Amino acid sequence: MFFVYNLVQTRPVMTDYMAVECLEKLQHIKDSYDHEFYVELWVSALTGLAEECGRVDGVGHTLLWKSFVLVKLPSLIEKLENKKPKIVPLIDETKYNCHECVLNQLFGYKGLINACNLPVEGADISVDILKACLSRKLVRREFIERQLLIILNHHLSELEYGEIDGVNAVGFTGSILEDPSKEIIDHLVSAAITGFLHQESRIETILKLMSEWGAKLEITPLAILCRSIMKFPTLLDIIHLYQRPSEFILPLEQLCNTWITNETESLQSLLRDYENFGVVFLFLINTIDRYEFHKNLKDVLRDEEGFCYKWLIQSGSAYDINSLDPKKAMIVQHWTRRLSTGQEISEDLIRVTSPIDLIELSPTIFKQALSNIGGTDELEVAAVANFETLLSGFTYFLKPHMSYALVGICQWLCDDILFKGKSSISANVLNKLVIEDTFPNSIIKLVGNKLSSILDIISENDNLPNVEDTETKTVRSKIDSSMSNPAWITTKYPAEKLYYRFKIMFKSIVYGGRQKISSIYEIFLAENYDINNTIFSAEYDYHTGGEGGLVNNNFIDEFKINPSWLGSHHLDIELFRKCLEINGSRIFVDLIVEEVLSAGKKGMGIPELGASLFTLPICYTWNEYLHSTTLINIFFMDFLPIILEKKIDMYTQSYALGIMTLFILMMTKKENQDNFGVGNITNMMIDISNSIGDGTNDIIMMDDIIDTSIEEKMVDDKIGNNEDKVRETTVIDDFVKYVLSIFEQKPKEEKILQNGNENGKIYHAKDNEIKLINGPAKGFIDGLLMHKDMKMMIPKLDELVKDNLNFV
Repeated sequence: MFFVYNLVQTRPVMTDYMAVECLEKLQHIKDSYDHEFYVELWVSALTGLAEECGRVDGVGHTLLWKSFVLVKLPSLIEKLENKKPKIVPLIDETKYNCHECVLNQLFGYKGLINACNLPVEGADISVDILKACLSRKLVRREFIERQLLIILNHHLSELEYGEIDGVNAVGFTGSILEDPSKEIIDHLVSAAITGFLHQESRIETILKLMSEWGAKLEITPLAILCRSIMKFPTLLDIIHLYQRPSEFILPLEQLCNTWITNETESLQSLLRDYENFGVVFLFLINTIDRYEFHKNLKDVLRDEEGFCYKWLIQSGSAYDINSLDPKKAMIVQHWTRRLSTGQEISEDLIRVTSPIDLIELSPTIFKQALSNIGGTDELEVAAVANFETLLSGFTYFLKPHMSYALVGICQWLCDDILFKGKSSISANVLNKLVIEDTFPNSIIKLVGNKLSSILDIISENDNLPNVEDTETKTVRSKIDSSMSNPAWITTKYPAEKLYYRFKIMFKSIVYGGRQKISSIYEIFLAENYDINNTIFSAEYDYHTGGEGGLVNNNFIDEFKINPSWLGSHHLDIELFRKCLEINGSRIFVDLIVEEVLSAGKKGMGIPELGASLFTLPICYTWNEYLHSTTLINIFFMDFLPIILEKKIDMYTQSYALGIMTLFILMMTKKENQDNFGVGNITNMMIDISNSIGDGTNDIIMMDDIIDTSIEEKMVDDKIGNNEDKVRETTVIDDFVKYVLSIFEQKPKEEKILQNGNENGKIYHAKDNEIKLINGPAKGFIDGLLMHKDMKMMIPKLDELVKDNLNFV
């Protein structure tokens, strides 16, 4: 279930190769038959869809989950099947094959199936699943016909069969290239969201169009496509189910880096091109911001010397005019003079200032213009008239052919307010611009968080500029209406609340299973959180009814007013990720271990979830401290030995830890040197980050790591030349060294002396060693031995068990 939720909620998603390998390992760990494993996969996916269908505001995420259920999951199952030994097809049409048995059993979950059917659609998810499986040739037509008669009393017509088989599938890339009209592009984009049968082919068409237009620098059709996609932000989420981000960011990056103006165009046509460039640029920046790709620019952007990369790492920077080259210095001077004097921006100045120049230099233009006003604390009377003139000139940047430059301008103004707080000029300029009706919402979404932070600082710090309350309220209201921030961003204590919510989610899974949010609410009431934000780690009993323990909970009012922070998913991967990023890896591991031990006392373990959080990457980052291998190392080296030796009170606790460790070891096991899968990629990422020192240079892109064709080159370039810095141990080596070693019987040696001469030796084991292997911690070993492969995988474990049997 964690695997399914991780694929849907974490973007960019792992490649199909990695996902299928992960599924293979999961099935091997669970030691389940194909039909059992596939049923559990389907149930997990439908659970996510059902939870979204139950939300009033979850339309976008519902479409994402439907895409996973009807497109991505059947595709992964098909790929997994292709890796398994071929089975002779059935001849007897009255018998079911594996996937037909799976669907028969799946459709028995009537409550779950019904919860996935939105009333407004009037469709049955069962029918869509049947069509999806038929299109992948997982089931036969005869089976479909029987099921449709049962469900709808309906036969598929030959036309419908043709659509499923791809006869009428969308593949009109050529026609769109010939006639890239807004109508046909809008139709393609909207159809890609809801047309699940041909969703993959339509998304492939969209990516081909982006690539074609980006390579040819055709700004107009690419801008139409970007505008259309921005109307349906869910489509970006769906694209991430199938493609790496670089697949559609690359053509946008190429165009923004290399596009030049046509000097022979009329002014009107030129301004239209500038506006279209802004659309493409903002689409690129919004995509990077939406999925926090700024943490991994070297992965999603290819040209580190290009405009996009350089601007993103220093956006909002204003330069000293003397440090600019002569052409750029001249542009800044001309713009500054015209804005300060209220003159019209001439056509010649527009033509000489490319969109790239405007984006790069606009903060410097604002800085230079404001420095000519005069006044430090408040605007001096003599400067008021000049300021009003300048402010009127600044509104020129609200025009469509220039508004994309406001991203850097707003960032610089915020920084100027923060670091030069005695001046109120920047604060006035920022407020006047944002209040304007023509200030684009797309810009607010990019800089809204920073604007809100500055408004908070202004209102709380007397040393910083005071802005009129009416203006502040208007700006804040405009920001709030344009953004939908998750609650962890708006809280003043994000780390503390995340820690608390993390614990609630674990408890909801332990006690509530796959129940609705009501179970989470009851557990929420049973927690204590005092007025000083101190978390009590005491154990609480789960109540199926009654008031619970709501006396000391000062967050209960917040929950009643806005319970959305809990989310509809009891598996909220975003919350897990933020908790890891904000609190750090050690606290993250500590939280998991604490909850596993707590649940183990009641005999209700959640080892699979703990193992999933350690082995399936939830952070898309090159920060090695947030990688799976780091979490596992911390768990094995710093937590397990101490816990098993000193903190285990009950057999069930150590047994839960044993099961979790079993899952971790089997998920990260390298099958062979040629198997370049999840565990190998995690280790390779750590090796690379260790080999590059400060992590700022020569970072290999994720796409390169996943591309097995360059594996040899990567090893030579990144690891072979830094052998002294590369980890030589594997996860299993660490486990044997740091964890299994504490169970080894180490008899104490004593010499026997007679008449001053050594006559012999005696051996005896320490009491605490006997207690460890035969006491409550024995459950850990029993948990490890639950899978038949463990003794073969770790010979030391088999030796340990035999030695202790002989000793006893």
